This record gives sequence, structure tokens and C-alpha cells, in this order.
Amino acid sequence: MIQRVIFTKENPEAPHKEGAVLRVFDSLARAYLEPGVSSLPEVNDGFQEIFFVADGTGTLVTDDGEHRIREGNGIHVPPGVEHTFVNDGDVPLELIIVVELVPEGTEVESDTAIISNYRENDLTMGHWQQTVHGVFEGSSTDLIHDRANNLVQRHAILIVRIEAMQTCDNHELKADKDDVWYMLKGEGVHVVGEEVIVQTPGMAIQVAPPGHSLINHAEEPIVALCYNAAVYHVEKDGSYTRVTESLAGRSGDG
Repeated sequence: MIQRVIFTKENPEAPHKEGAVLRVFDSLARAYLEPGVSSLPEVNDGFQEIFFVADGTGTLVTDDGEHRIREGNGIHVPPGVEHTFVNDGDVPLELIIVVELVPEGTEVESDTAIISNYRENDLTMGHWQQTVHGVFEGSSTDLIHDRANNLVQRHAILIVRIEAMQTCDNHELKADKDDVWYMLKGEGVHVVGEEVIVQTPGMAIQVAPPGHSLINHAEEPIVALCYNAAVYHVEKDGSYTRVTESLAGRSGDG
């Protein structure tokens, strides 16, 4: 695969490193597989990957067989699952890839690759004018337990659409999670705190407190891929308390 890393994890020893803004995820990248090409078989050792098919079609080969994949598919590959991507289509297979280390002692809840297309999931409205489809949201595959440290990591991966000349409200954010927006189609004005950024296709933004809003100032719809993750500490009574630390808000081009 031809791969370009956009964001990496925060590093306290290099606080000003460009693109090092993630707190929960370890990296966000954009990758291509040319027509007629296959990736090498791979087994994730100690980390999971979540792929989103941004364009093209192909075949995912795993321990339990071959699976057709197409634009709009989310693919969750837990540790220990051998997987190979085959581009048997006529155009490049474009993937957005999130990598996340799975802490030692973690009990992973899935032992096979899971595929979900956002078009087959529920449609909701949010923040005034956002139309939202869940890619992965609310299932057991989004819940990762770190048994050794009694932590839980919760994820939501969403497709968000905003129609022409519409805006979402400026909503508050907490400084205890990753909230990454990757622009797939269209162009919008992204307001993050006091910073104003014109976000175009291929650009990713890690939003941060106090809040953000996305404005579609053009005559075509916006379609964005949103990665949201937070970490909780599991209390003795079974309740969850968020683990809070500061997050930097920076942008990167993919």
C-alpha cells in the first residue's frame, strides 16, 4: 500500500511535533492500493486497525474467508486476525486507517474482522443540520477493555453530511477525547475555538475545546468522516469516570 500518515499520538517529550495530536488513537493515515495489486498478508500484534473504504472496491481476505468491500465500508480488524487487501477493481482502492495499540492484559471482544457499511445503519440528525450515519457505533466492537489498568475505551465512527448553505451549531467539546474530522467530499468552513479553517477534501482536523462548528458555504453537500474516542476509568461500583487530560487542536492535510 502507498500510505501517508496524517496524525500521530501526542508525545510529552516532543509537545510541538507537527501532527502529534491524538490521545486515544495512535495514528490516522490515508492509503491507496492500485488496481491489480494485493497487500501482503498481515497479523496485527498488540494493536487493532479500523479501515474506512473512501473509494473503490476490492476483496478482504481473512482467516474466515473472502469478503467483498466497497466505498462506505468500515472494517474493524482486531489483533491476531490475518488479513490481506486485494484490489480487483479498475480504480485505486482508497482507505482511511486508524491504528490503536491494545494495552497488555486487554480482553479483546472480537476475534474476527467485522465489516459495516454506513448506508445500512440508522440515520439520525444532530447539531441542527448534521445528517449522521454510524459506521461503527454502540456495538461491542467499539468497547475495548484494559483489564490491567481498569480502563475502558469507547469509540464512534460516523459519516456526517451537511447540505449546501447550511451550518451546524457551535457545540461544546471536552478535553478528554479524540474528535477527528476527515473531509471526504465538499468544502466547508471549520471553526475550532477562535481558529477558522477552510477544510477541503483530504484534510483532517483534530478539534478541541471550547467547541467547534462546521459551515457549508458552498453549493454542494459536505460529507465528512468523524472519529470519536474517549477513555473512561471503571469504578468499583461499575460506573465510568472519564480520564481527562488536555488535547491540542491542530490540523493536517492528507
